[in-house]
Amino acid sequence: MEVSLEFIRKQVLEMDQTLIRAFNPKDDFDKEKYSGFEAMAEIDVLICEEPTKLTVGFPKRFPNVLPSFYDDENQFGSIPHKLPGGLLCFTRSDSLLIDTRYPSSIVLNCLEKVISLIESGITGENQNDFMEEFEVYWIKKSFLDIYAHIDTSNERVRELNLWSKNIPENDFFIAASEKKDDIENLEKLVKHLFKIDISNANKYRCFYIPLKEGTFLIPPLDEKWSFSELKTNIMSNLTEENLKIFNRLANRPVKSTSLEYIIVGLPTPNGNVALFGFGMTGNKIPFKSHKKNKETQKQLHPFILKPKDMSVYNAKINRWHPSHLIGRSGGHIQLNDKHILIAGVGSIGSEIALRFAKAGVGKISMVDNDRLEFGNIHRHVLGSDQLYYAIEEVPLMQKSKVFGMKDEINRKYPFSKVEAFYKDILTVPEEMDMNKPNFDLIIVAIGSPNTEMELNRLFQGLPEPPPTLYTWVEPLGIGGHTLVTLNGERKGCYQCLFKPDEIEPIFNRSAFAQPFQDFSKSITGCGSSFVPYSFLDSERSAILTVEAGIKILMGKMQGNPLLSWKGDPSLFEESGYKTTIRHSFDSGKLEETKYLYKDSSCPVCSLEGRDTSSIAN
Repeated sequence: MEVSLEFIRKQVLEMDQTLIRAFNPKDDFDKEKYSGFEAMAEIDVLICEEPTKLTVGFPKRFPNVLPSFYDDENQFGSIPHKLPGGLLCFTRSDSLLIDTRYPSSIVLNCLEKVISLIESGITGENQNDFMEEFEVYWIKKSFLDIYAHIDTSNERVRELNLWSKNIPENDFFIAASEKKDDIENLEKLVKHLFKIDISNANKYRCFYIPLKEGTFLIPPLDEKWSFSELKTNIMSNLTEENLKIFNRLANRPVKSTSLEYIIVGLPTPNGNVALFGFGMTGNKIPFKSHKKNKETQKQLHPFILKPKDMSVYNAKINRWHPSHLIGRSGGHIQLNDKHILIAGVGSIGSEIALRFAKAGVGKISMVDNDRLEFGNIHRHVLGSDQLYYAIEEVPLMQKSKVFGMKDEINRKYPFSKVEAFYKDILTVPEEMDMNKPNFDLIIVAIGSPNTEMELNRLFQGLPEPPPTLYTWVEPLGIGGHTLVTLNGERKGCYQCLFKPDEIEPIFNRSAFAQPFQDFSKSITGCGSSFVPYSFLDSERSAILTVEAGIKILMGKMQGNPLLSWKGDPSLFEESGYKTTIRHSFDSGKLEETKYLYKDSSCPVCSLEGRDTSSIAN
């Protein structure tokens, strides 16, 4: 510790404060019980106007780390946020700013929170916190771990798949999943995620039992629930329909497997579902087969008939269903039923694909006919390990970008379904129906204006086109753009950016760089020419595009805006290139003018243009 307890004691008692009435350092304390603490003290405080003693533990890094407080004498009984052993969980170090210059003030600030927590527990004001912290208490009494792929939004009692397999170090792996899940794919997913093959694992019966809304349960605090308490707490909190379903399912005898499992869903006041589970020894009973005239043993569920020798093993539930993982990490479960198409998975498109998978989009289709090269890897999602296929018969076979991206997404975000098409994007509208509801969103990230104008005409001609985004970057980090089209209206399209001029050739009017400047670079000749921009530029355009795409998919963006980001122009200007007037716009001006690109006489999206297009077709 950087400060002594004697220093803290003197400073606290000299301060103008009314919380601590006495501060007594403990010269001798149980180092095993209070592991991690450098020093301990006993303090006298008033709680609900009654004199009380609390124990304070000071970690080695105090005052950079908060002290801990204990109800060593169990004066307050069972209250929320008090763990076995008396530890009072009042806050986390990262939720309270620490001013290390005043260690005594840190103690007093923490003590205020501790007293408030205790008094709320005594009066019952925070009783609902028991429910919100239910899993924390349950885990303390758990013997098993179950890795569960469960959709908690389904509020019906049902049977689950459950596998148990012995693994090294005298341990075992238990996984549970919904019965409707594809078993073969699920086994592959378990092997991918946990590196464990469950295809030959033992199988047991397991029920998922969701309790009804409004259920209030105090978790097991000091002792495990008895079998009687466990059964009562569950069966008395089922809806009438779920009780009937459970009795019907549980009354079916199964072949003797010695164990039964239950996973319970407990609705909490904050709208979440706490999960807890347990395994139980089954009830083996003899059955006589009339066909074969011999006896066999089957197992009746313990909740139907309690075995004479009953053992219950509490289980911690480790969730890996996408609805939980995506919501917990800032994704959007509403995107799980969406299907997007990404045309072009180069430096920008690959970033877009990966980010949509991270956001929770359920199905991603990708189209590209390019292969990954060494020159791509420092501004592409894929690295050097994806350059070549490992095929003995065909050495040095370059990997296509779409199949490399499919492997990468499957590896990182296996809950998104991925389809890869190694082909020219212009052939796709001829081969598949591009209308809604086959696709919810299309993103074009190919960086070829002529091809993008052709795609724009094709998509605008569809009877029910999905929203379509076009995205690209400009050279040398000067900026990038995302154009939203077909988002609830047809007016405003990619062709609008290229308004014809009687004298000058057409050019992209959204650009920050003046037209007709040559930005291409070459290292080894014409065949190696490229436009210089960095991975940071790709990522910024990808982020802009994905943010717009998510808003569209969730119905939070209206119309067809032109969205732009501006980068540092110094390298651009140092290279002698010139910018447009639009580059001088600040972010407010860009936002204000995001619809002004529209061409009222556009040959594609204007009423006149659409009429002409329909006559031509």
